Amino acid sequence: MTTESPTSLADIAIRRARRDSSTPFILTVDEDAADGISTLTYGDAVSRAAELARVLADLGVSAGDRVGCYLPNTSAWVVASLAVWFRGASVAAVGTMLPGHEAAVLLGVADAAVVFTVPGAPELAGNFTMVTIDENGSVPGATTLSDDGLADLAAVALPETTSLALAIFTSGTTGRPKGITHTHADIVVAARRVAAGYARTSDYRPDPAPAHLPPGLSFSPFGHMAAITRLSLRMWTGRALLIVPKFTVTAAKAVLERFQFDTLQLTPTMIHMLATTEESLDLRGVKYVTSGTAPLAVATRESFEARYEVPVMQAYGMSEVGGVAQERYDDVIAGRRGPGSVGRLAEGVEVQIRPLDDDRPAGEGEILVRTDEATKEFLGGAPVPIDLDGWFSTGDVGRIDDGILFITGRVQEKMIVGGFNVYPAEVEEAIRRFPAVRDVVVVGVPDERLGERPVAGVVWQAEPDVEALVDGLRATLAPYKVPRSIFSLDAVPLTARDKVDRRRALELAQAAPAATAG
Repeated sequence: MTTESPTSLADIAIRRARRDSSTPFILTVDEDAADGISTLTYGDAVSRAAELARVLADLGVSAGDRVGCYLPNTSAWVVASLAVWFRGASVAAVGTMLPGHEAAVLLGVADAAVVFTVPGAPELAGNFTMVTIDENGSVPGATTLSDDGLADLAAVALPETTSLALAIFTSGTTGRPKGITHTHADIVVAARRVAAGYARTSDYRPDPAPAHLPPGLSFSPFGHMAAITRLSLRMWTGRALLIVPKFTVTAAKAVLERFQFDTLQLTPTMIHMLATTEESLDLRGVKYVTSGTAPLAVATRESFEARYEVPVMQAYGMSEVGGVAQERYDDVIAGRRGPGSVGRLAEGVEVQIRPLDDDRPAGEGEILVRTDEATKEFLGGAPVPIDLDGWFSTGDVGRIDDGILFITGRVQEKMIVGGFNVYPAEVEEAIRRFPAVRDVVVVGVPDERLGERPVAGVVWQAEPDVEALVDGLRATLAPYKVPRSIFSLDAVPLTARDKVDRRRALELAQAAPAATAG
C-alpha cells in the first residue's frame, strides 16, 4: 500500500474503498426531520461511480471532456463527480437551485455535451445528452458493482494532478457569470490548507475517524465552492460528511438533536437565522462555528455568541484563489479580533494591501492575493486578472494588524453622497444594532441633487419604529450616511448562492412607495 499522499479526491475515494469499503462516507437527511438518515459507504459510492463512469464511456466521454452536473444537494453530486473524474473528465457544477434557463447558459459556456440530472429537476433547453440518476447516484435499474468487485477498479486511471477537475460559476452580481476552473491539485491543496487551520495536522489521514465522532455537516449548496471544500476536508481527514439538501432552522434543529456536532460550518445568513429564531436549539456540544462565503456582521456574531455561548470564527476566500485567511480558535478565545477580522493567512498564501486613491485610513486599501492555487483562466480561455507578479485583485478593502487580516468593505460597494463616500456595510452594521431590527440592506438610489442617496430596506423583528431608528442613527453616523428613506422588507433578497442581491434590493428600494423620510 502506498504511503504517498493522495493527489485527487478520486484517489482518496479509491484508497478508502479498498482499505475498508464499509467506512461511512456520505450521509443524507431530509431537511425537515432527524430520522431517515441514509448512508453511502465508500464501497457504495465508488461502485456506483464506476457504473456511471461506464455510462459516460458508452456516451463517448473521454479525458479532457467536461460533463455537466445539474444536481441537487444530495449524495448524487458526490457520486456523479467521482464518475466524471474516473473518466479523466471535469465537472461543470451547477446546482438545481438555478432555474433551467440559467443553468443551460452555464453548461453551454462549459461546452458540456453530457449532463447528469435527477428526476423532477428543471428542464434544460439546449442540445444536451441527459443522464438521469437518483438522489443516491444510481442509474435507475442499473446493476452496480458489489463491494467485492472493487478490484475491478484496477483499470481506473487516476487523473493527472494538473488536469482540470472542476468548474464553478461566479454568482454574476457584477456581470455575466464566469466559469472558474480548478485542477485536482488545487482541490487537494485546499483540503490540506483548511486542515492546517482547523485540525490537529494538515497531513492526510489514511485511517477513518473513530466511530464515536460525529460526521462533518454541510448545508452548502452544490455549485458553490464551499460544498466542494466541505467534501474535500472530510475525505482528507477520514470523517463522514452529512449533507442536508437545504438549510432551514427546522433542519438545523433536527440534525442537532440527532448528532452531537463538535463544530459547525455556516454562512452569515444561516448564523443570522439561528441568532434570531424563536426556536430553541441546543449547541452545548459545539466548540466553535466557522463562518464564510460573505462578511459576517459584528452585531450578528455578537448576538449568536451571546445566545449560544459558542464562538464564531470568520474565514475569507473566493473561488478564484481558494482560502485566504481564517480565524484561529486560540486568537478568538484570547480576544485577538475585531470588526471585520477574518484571521491569519492560510498556509501558502501571500497578501498585499494596495492603497486606494480616496479618503480611507492609512494602511487600508485593496486586498491583493498571491497563491499557487489561484485560477489562471476562466472557461473558454479568458485570463483571470492576475498581474505579471502573480497578484490577484480581490475587490475587497482591508488592512493587516498584528498578522490578522481585516475586511472593511468593497472597492465598488460604495455610494457617493453629495461628494462624500458612504460604504453600505458601515451603515448596515449601525442599523443592525437596534433591537427592533432583524436584518437590513442599504443601497444607493440615484438622486439629482446628491448623486446618490442611501436607502435602507429593513426586516423588522418588532413593531417598526422608523423615527427612533433614524434618531439613533443620527447620533452615531455622519449626517450624509443616514438613510434618507427606510422601507420594510419581509427578507433581504439573496442570490441563488446565498449572497445579498443588491441589484434586487435596489429595484425594491426604487419601487417602495415614498418610503419613510429619514
